[in-house]
Amino acid sequence: AWLRGGGGGGAGGGDEGGGGGGDSEGGEGWGLREILRRRYGLPPLGVVFCCFSQLYKVDPATFAAWLSILRRVPGSVLWLLRFPLEGEANLLAAAAAAGLPPERFRFSAVAPKAAYVARASLADLFLDTPLCNGHTTAADALWAGVPLLTCPGDAMCSRVAASLCTAVGCGPQMIADGGIGDYVERAVRLGTRRVELLALRRKLWARRLSAPLFDTRLWTRTWEHALRAVWLRHCAGEPPASMDVRLGELEAAELRRENAADALVRRARALQAGAVLPAGLQPPAGLQPPRADTRVAAGCCAAPNDGVT
Repeated sequence: AWLRGGGGGGAGGGDEGGGGGGDSEGGEGWGLREILRRRYGLPPLGVVFCCFSQLYKVDPATFAAWLSILRRVPGSVLWLLRFPLEGEANLLAAAAAAGLPPERFRFSAVAPKAAYVARASLADLFLDTPLCNGHTTAADALWAGVPLLTCPGDAMCSRVAASLCTAVGCGPQMIADGGIGDYVERAVRLGTRRVELLALRRKLWARRLSAPLFDTRLWTRTWEHALRAVWLRHCAGEPPASMDVRLGELEAAELRRENAADALVRRARALQAGAVLPAGLQPPAGLQPPRADTRVAAGCCAAPNDGVT
């Protein structure tokens, strides 16, 4: 019962399509992730590639690469954001002209932050837009536990996602630094080697609460030290200069302890909200999880051990 939900459709309104009931409408023994995928119109067991950046970032070369990936990963779909609205019809028309039917694509409307991050966790791999990377969108995907594949360019806006992947400790697995061809080959490999994809998802999930990317305390404290160092340099009459500001080990250790305490609090709150937590963490006795649709509304991500075969 812990992994199953009943009742109506998932959070986010009726625009997702393809919703439906519980196990009676799908495969026996489906986990929460498969059930929620069905409610969002996603294939319960197929590979779900996604990109939730605004559609203006999708240039012809990027879309051609995506179409190539879909052709080579049987049963896969590409999940995109319906923003702007006109982009959906244009992309579907371009895909049809290239021989791919609309069934290989899914579009979702803009949603509130918590629901958006939660539903993003249902995807398998975020395909970044090389010309202008996802910025906040890419960080949201990583926080949702979704591995990201990016192809860095020369401009700053085309290198943001690579920086994010490096800061979360998964750069070698997520950065296709060999160009768009390398980007396509990596996506196909991850889409056809589920064990490798699951290992990357688990690594990302484990890094979320310890990597510098999401360590707000560390960033804030380091920024404060930098401002103080700049001010003291100015007061001493010294000219501006580049500087590398690092915290002392004792202060960094204290921040790690504070982060660990916060992680325990967040985990307890997620458990109370009915989140699916990593393997080995069982719900306390007597705690009844809410329905699956409530879990998504609460902004809880599905753990990487749930629903990947």
